[in-house]
Amino acid sequence: MNVSLKTDKSGPVDPGLASPLVSWPFFQLEFEKCIKCLQCVRICNEVQYREVYTVDSSGYPVLVSGTNDFRDTQCNNCGQCVGVCPTGALKDLSDTGVLPKNLRNKTITTCAYCGVGCSIELETEMGKVVAVNPSTTSDANIGNLCVKGRFGMDFIHHPERLTQPLIRRGGKESSLQPVSWDEAIAFTAKRLNEVKAEHGAHALGGFTSARASNEENFVFQKMTRCAFGTNNIDHCARLCHMASAVALKKAVGSSAPSASSPDVRMATAFIVCGSNTSVTHPVISSQVFKARYESGAKLIVIDPRRIEMVGHADVWLRPRNGTNVAVLNGIAHIIWKEGLANDEFIEARTENWQAYTKNLEKYTPEYVEEITDVPKERLHEAAMMYGKAERGMLLWGMGITQHLSGVDGALAMANLSLLSGHVGKPGTGFIPLRGQSNVQGCSDMQGQHNNLPGYHDIKDPKDRAKFEKAWGVPMPEDEFLTMIEMEEAASEGTIKALYIMGENPMGSSPDTQEVEHGLRKLEFLVVQDLFLSETAALADVVFPAASFAEKDGTFTNTERRVQLIRKAVEPPGEARADWEIICDVATAMGYPMSYPGASEIMDEIASLVPSYAGMRFDRLDGSGLQWPCFDYDHPGTRFLYEDSFPTASGRGLFHAVNQEDVGEEVADDDYPLNLNTGRLLEHYHTGTMSRRSRGLNYIRPEGEVEVHPEDARRYNLENGCMGRIATRRGSVDVKVFVTDRTAEGALFYPFHFMEAPANRLTSARFDKASQTPAYKRTAARIGRIQ
Repeated sequence: MNVSLKTDKSGPVDPGLASPLVSWPFFQLEFEKCIKCLQCVRICNEVQYREVYTVDSSGYPVLVSGTNDFRDTQCNNCGQCVGVCPTGALKDLSDTGVLPKNLRNKTITTCAYCGVGCSIELETEMGKVVAVNPSTTSDANIGNLCVKGRFGMDFIHHPERLTQPLIRRGGKESSLQPVSWDEAIAFTAKRLNEVKAEHGAHALGGFTSARASNEENFVFQKMTRCAFGTNNIDHCARLCHMASAVALKKAVGSSAPSASSPDVRMATAFIVCGSNTSVTHPVISSQVFKARYESGAKLIVIDPRRIEMVGHADVWLRPRNGTNVAVLNGIAHIIWKEGLANDEFIEARTENWQAYTKNLEKYTPEYVEEITDVPKERLHEAAMMYGKAERGMLLWGMGITQHLSGVDGALAMANLSLLSGHVGKPGTGFIPLRGQSNVQGCSDMQGQHNNLPGYHDIKDPKDRAKFEKAWGVPMPEDEFLTMIEMEEAASEGTIKALYIMGENPMGSSPDTQEVEHGLRKLEFLVVQDLFLSETAALADVVFPAASFAEKDGTFTNTERRVQLIRKAVEPPGEARADWEIICDVATAMGYPMSYPGASEIMDEIASLVPSYAGMRFDRLDGSGLQWPCFDYDHPGTRFLYEDSFPTASGRGLFHAVNQEDVGEEVADDDYPLNLNTGRLLEHYHTGTMSRRSRGLNYIRPEGEVEVHPEDARRYNLENGCMGRIATRRGSVDVKVFVTDRTAEGALFYPFHFMEAPANRLTSARFDKASQTPAYKRTAARIGRIQ
């Protein structure tokens, strides 16, 4: 990409007469204030790599489209141009403040959307957040933001925020009524204890939240184990990166991402597989582009969709959906056969090499092309780029994990790191890109059924004894149920009560009709959230929770970076921080829990979790600290596995994995298409936050299904018409978007829109090793609605 300042040949702008350039409802450029410094042009070209602007003959910035509407360009509304404008010519239309910026209160905190963990500055007036700026304090984003981080925070003060506890006094058929906190807490504890007494501790379960802080996830799992008495606890990693966690634990002894943002910027070759990075993690994508355009790094994209990253790639491999293992084995085969394997690293740092290469023999370029439709020449080109690289980096997302073979796909990625030796050094490694603000921290605090905080083994007597001593009660000994299993058990009647914090399984879990059946069948359901979500609407008790802007705590991002969230405003009405609510419920159930504040909860975490032992709030200013951080003087750890792996032998383990038929849904005469679900740039999760942002919802007010032009012709569809997607589980009616972004024979539909929910269509079948559902491959059909 040419990032030089281009000059438009059209006539000069008259600043007194020209209409502003408008990106409604986010920002506009008013020419009478413009001093022609061109900072907007440069940051767009040289940091965002967008080329939205050009320069007219009189030196003013104008749009490359020749129009006044940013929507006619490839602008993604990141607002970086607004941030660098020195005069206010670029005006933030979402700013609701009255005071000059220099007179507003400002609070540095961490963004509550994706797992990048961008540092942001909240500007407040009269107890309200009125504007958001990027902060340069963290290495996670070095001053960059995306459209959600900058313009998507007005959900904080949305009128639909929950402000009082609600309960159903008259049973399941009665309405939710506002009550006092004392009544709601007492009612909740009484009902949970009754279910426990009648059906046993394991009839209870809890879903914790990747949108809650580390401290809140820690006390939630403590309540579940100490007050409930069960390990029936899980969170949304089950639905996304659990396959990565299981694979990396097998391959390198830890589920952690090995590298950091500075390493992304240093890498000389990338394989981005199953990650629509510029949409799901825009700030990470800008760091990839920095390496690509400033340092000449090579970029290989593996994806069945023509995603935006493809336009920046040196090589695009477009496999059939679900054939990741064959493609990655094919790359490994070529690297090995071309003599590019890192023999010294393999000999010193790995094991099972012989079995691995024996299995690789069959994955010739010809064999891989036959399975995947990836041309052998292109596969060879990609393999040579990564194999010859000085510093290689692997990034992957849900396109790897959300298959019935998700663990095998992630193992194939890990194999590439070990084969090349691209791990344990600056500028190398692998990062499974986390989708929510604290999904890494939620896992670290162990909101899961099989480990105690810090990945202590629930079956290990020594680990259990450590926590029993700290918490004063016996720990449940065995693994119990995952999220999907708890939902199924609710339908079957063995789970009788659920406590759900900050999660919306009515939108996020697969086969939502079956999920709804189970939730309605429960004897008791508690939901704790910001809004009356689809799940909260079914609850017997609803607790109003504080948002990230209304409490203190920490998030851990996708690179293991622990950063502060800071209270900028008060919660609405009677809403409270999640940890405060949890402590009151546990205490009312008979297990006393109380803390002066979130900082003291982190002190307890540090005393029990070795990788967090050096974490204290007073050390987490700026860029925070990356775990492991073993003591108060430890500087944190930027990249992992420099000398050894945390396995029994200290070596990384190659795994022979194969492209096999594992029973994923395939197209047939009744359902001839493959449905793939995923995320949009402007929205997040099930939309509970982003769809309550005026600007984000204006830009993307409804879901659209992507249909290839040939399929549109075949099924009598046209751009903008209404179509009905149907699978074996249900149907939704949505607008059609005809595009070659999606391959022929495939559909793509986003999961943010609860009026037409994607997960009404998906199956609850999952990868056996990780129990991650196969969201990426569902047999479907589509027809026009007349």
